[in-house]
Amino acid sequence: MNTARQSNSQNDIEIADGLQRCKGDNAHRKANDQKRFLIVDDSIEVRFSIRRMLRSAGATHVDVAENGEAALQMMTQMARKQSSYDVIILDYMMPTMSGIETLYEIKRRNIKNSDQTRKIMLTGFYDQDVVREAKSVGAAFVLCKPCDAASLTAAIS
Repeated sequence: MNTARQSNSQNDIEIADGLQRCKGDNAHRKANDQKRFLIVDDSIEVRFSIRRMLRSAGATHVDVAENGEAALQMMTQMARKQSSYDVIILDYMMPTMSGIETLYEIKRRNIKNSDQTRKIMLTGFYDQDVVREAKSVGAAFVLCKPCDAASLTAAIS
């Protein structure tokens, strides 16, 4: 089986498993054009690609951050405005602060309403240890890179 097919198959399994944990989060039962998204990735190409997929799925409010610290600042700023992101899509491996470290910090800083934000981790280094760790700190989904539009659309729905 080729790598792309394995990744898509694993994404399907993750989505089926993750949907059980998403009931009650901010994204549950909202149309994509009403959701607030935050993409956190150090690659401008990945941020652009994910933003394009989200827009194709109907998203109108998509913010981007190039690292975990910038994302934490944006989340804190949203909380001050009595708002929050519905969905955060994080890269697993980034310089300075990884996606896992960012999820730990979201919990440690107790950012208002962040427990209701759907967190999706993207990784090119998919293995069960990564999945377990990401889920232990709040990720609803761990999707393989490159992530196809169908997997991402299912995870944000």
